[in-house]
Amino acid sequence: MNPFLKIIPILFLIILGISLSGCVNLDQKTKINSDGSGTMKIKYWTKSSNVTSDELAGFGFTNRKVRVNYSSKYTEPTNIQIEKDLTSDSLYIVTLDVNFSDINKITDAIAFDKITTSWDNGNNGMNFKYTLLQDTANAKQLGMIDYKLTYEFDFPNEVLSSNGDINGRKVLWNFTVADLMEDIELTATIKAGN
Repeated sequence: MNPFLKIIPILFLIILGISLSGCVNLDQKTKINSDGSGTMKIKYWTKSSNVTSDELAGFGFTNRKVRVNYSSKYTEPTNIQIEKDLTSDSLYIVTLDVNFSDINKITDAIAFDKITTSWDNGNNGMNFKYTLLQDTANAKQLGMIDYKLTYEFDFPNEVLSSNGDINGRKVLWNFTVADLMEDIELTATIKAGN
């Protein structure tokens, strides 16, 4: 037997593993209080066939892994639910709430190690910046335009300006994993107040 034929299955598994590495949709709704504390409602999901261990691209798919990834001195995950939807799409769906005491320090949790945050006083009110750090390894994979990243932030006061879609005190940003070829900055200026 040709020695090359023996390694074809191994190469296939390696390529498959690389191509599935970032195949996760994310929906994150965050409420920020004036002092920088707040809560998040996070939902992420992927096809069941993509989940071959307790984690995929930094997203946990077991209760233990979710708790480890979202826990830090400044963050506490609660209400963790992991569901396997057996419909035709056969999805793993994870939902959880995260309470945080300081949005500027959520990056101490493993789940937030690919972002930077800033919530501080500016000339025109509170300045907010939430940066999704470049992830070219996943962004350039085939089909990443199909995996959605949605971020909604509910601020304590009126939003004066933003690079997202403003609706009262809320701002919405929509991206795909393919957009992570470069850093993505979510910015807003919030009216100062109580």
